[in-house]
Amino acid sequence: MPYIQTLNMSEEDQRHLLEWWNTTEAAKVVERHLVSLVSELRLLPEASHADGMVLFYRAVSEISYGYAGVRGCIRRSFTREYSHALRKNMVKCHSFAHKYAVDAKVLIEVIAKQVRGKDAVDLINRIRESLKKNDELLKEMAAKADVFYGTEALQSLQKEVEKSTALPM
Repeated sequence: MPYIQTLNMSEEDQRHLLEWWNTTEAAKVVERHLVSLVSELRLLPEASHADGMVLFYRAVSEISYGYAGVRGCIRRSFTREYSHALRKNMVKCHSFAHKYAVDAKVLIEVIAKQVRGKDAVDLINRIRESLKKNDELLKEMAAKADVFYGTEALQSLQKEVEKSTALPM
């Protein structure tokens, strides 16, 4: 097992990290509601075969995985596992949630154009509202991350994550 240099966290950093954690916990309600609505939409006969439905469901699942990843990393940050790699992973998980939220908003509109029926249209409208709430929470989480890391450090980590996930040319 390779040696990972752990980092120390000040009390102020711990407080900021806890505030970020609390935001992710508040987001769980919206995230679970969104997944539930999308699952319900997939079961409706008038929506289940719409082009993009599988991709949409996958995008919403990735939003959920992103949130879970951030929560897991934050939880581990309060242990001896706190390291640069963990900080980087926190940023990566948040970016998953953000990127797939953008995809989900595009895909729900593709699906909405193909779906008829009062129940399906109602669900689509409720999903749109849930996606708006999700956006608000993602912005709040980003603000908490900015306070925790500091703007420069966060931007540096974001560039590092982007570089590590980009395909070589």
